[in-house]
Amino acid sequence: MNNCNQLTKWWDEALDGDVKSFGRIHDELYSGLYFYLYKIIKDEAASQDVLQELFIKLWERRITLGPIRNVKYYFFKSARSLAINFLKASRPEFVGLSASHDIDIVFSREDVLVLEETGREVEQMLALALNTLPRRQKEMIFLRYFDNWNYDQIAEVTGLQYQSVVNHVHRGINQLRVKLSEGSKIAASELVLS
Repeated sequence: MNNCNQLTKWWDEALDGDVKSFGRIHDELYSGLYFYLYKIIKDEAASQDVLQELFIKLWERRITLGPIRNVKYYFFKSARSLAINFLKASRPEFVGLSASHDIDIVFSREDVLVLEETGREVEQMLALALNTLPRRQKEMIFLRYFDNWNYDQIAEVTGLQYQSVVNHVHRGINQLRVKLSEGSKIAASELVLS
């Protein structure tokens, strides 16, 4: 049984009051959800609080929610919504933030290591290049390549049209190619000079 089907099975069991099955969903999704929330909120304690609130709300509302086709993506979409609500409530600069607003995700060197890149220069150049992308493109690249989502899933979570997601990812990849190409030329010229 693949992961998506297993999550759906556990959700269906949770609908019947099975706390252990809901706990399995928690265990399966916790680290990915935390990582995503942390990238949005940029505060460890607040990210953990929002994540705890997410699991509590979904448990309490499970009966009214009923069956969920894509459990992982429903949880991520709900987490994104709670993160935006948290930012609007806690930080004055985010008061006008809406669900379809660009989320500013900052990539760290550790994030790039998740992609199993080799060589410190490549990791640093990639992290720097990722951070030069516009906010929306960074979020799309994060979900597509760091969490292996398909375009439909990204569109569902972010509330964007499928084609908009494809366009953002495509533009982001093209900009990364240019930036990395520029970076490798600079690195190569530094090697020649030294």
